[in-house]
Amino acid sequence: KKANVSIVYTPWSNLRKTADMVVGQIGFHSDKLVVRRKIEKKNEIVNRLNKTKVERHPDLAAEQEQRQEVDRRKARELAKKRAIEEKAERARKAEEERLRSYTDVMDPSRMSSNQFDEDVDFQAVEDDFM
Repeated sequence: KKANVSIVYTPWSNLRKTADMVVGQIGFHSDKLVVRRKIEKKNEIVNRLNKTKVERHPDLAAEQEQRQEVDRRKARELAKKRAIEEKAERARKAEEERLRSYTDVMDPSRMSSNQFDEDVDFQAVEDDFM
């Protein structure tokens, strides 16, 4: 509201506050570190800003609920994706375990005995061998 305002710049380490000072009152350890600038209020800039000023009165509870719904949806999608990846990983590990085990090797339908049956022609087997 004032036409001319004085702005004071100083590092925080230069501020001095003692117990006997009033609330809001401060002092400076060294006046050499203090920079004072005088600023004039320009009404044309303030008026232009006031023309473009938009005041909103948002429904904060509704906005929060929307944001939380979006977050929950993202969390559900991430959980689904993670579950699919874990399922694929379990299937891959099960397949690797199956390949490492001897259960497929010991399949009885693929086995043959070293004992000869009476139905077998020994001559044909020996010819086939060589």
